[in-house]
Amino acid sequence: MSRTEGVQDHEAGFRIRRIFKRIKHRYGSVPLSARIRALDFELLQLSEKMNAHTARSGGGIAPKLKELAQLKVAVMVGCPF
Repeated sequence: MSRTEGVQDHEAGFRIRRIFKRIKHRYGSVPLSARIRALDFELLQLSEKMNAHTARSGGGIAPKLKELAQLKVAVMVGCPF
């Protein structure tokens, strides 16, 4: 069980819901990592800008693969979520 639930859909403001909608379109659901980043709107916004930039640059990495890589790194460093 994670230590934090992050921002849930019913708690999200308009701007966070808009970003969540883009994330859900990309991944099929809003991952916990994005919900935790949403606790700080600026962090969530900058993270999404970075993701949009890397997607545009033609890196060829699938969004789901990037999410799996983030999860693997979190496990390797002992991140509690």
